[in-house]
Amino acid sequence: MFELTGYSAIVTGGARGIGRAIAEALAREGVRLVITGRRDTLLKELAASLPTEVHCMAFDIRERDATLRAAAALPAAFSDIYGLVNNAGLALGLEPATEANLEDWETMVETNILGLITLTHALLPGMKQRGSGHIVNVSSIAGTYPYPGGNVYGATKAFVTQFSLNLRADLLGLPIRVTNIEPGMVETEFSRV
Repeated sequence: MFELTGYSAIVTGGARGIGRAIAEALAREGVRLVITGRRDTLLKELAASLPTEVHCMAFDIRERDATLRAAAALPAAFSDIYGLVNNAGLALGLEPATEANLEDWETMVETNILGLITLTHALLPGMKQRGSGHIVNVSSIAGTYPYPGGNVYGATKAFVTQFSLNLRADLLGLPIRVTNIEPGMVETEFSRV
């Protein structure tokens, strides 16, 4: 088994749901954590409960400049990011495409796609320079199996899956791994199924 103690990882959307569970699991393995999300209070509550060093960064991953500033402002103790867990994501609306809210669609694209690629692009050069890294993208089974009302959400998750596969192709020969996780139904704050 790969020993994780002493490594640093960043978990987006780390305050709730799948992100919180991932942060808790990594903390138990001794990983120094950067947890991100929009709600500073929730991040700090989680950080206080974890048995490892934690740095909280509250920002909206949809905001490109905020995401890039956060990546550039990592404290020295956390700056050598080995693991990137692109977990931040959401699903909005269950209406059919003919009745969907365009702002909901845009929010899902900005969060599930643009936020993910912005942070990945910001952290990849450091991984390449250090000669190690592991990117874990949280997609969804909805990216493969459509359901009524899942129009743009499913499309964004299909993007995450395909992006992960293409990252693997681009990084072939480098010591950087890419893992794509496709959860099924999970009860989280944004989706109770």
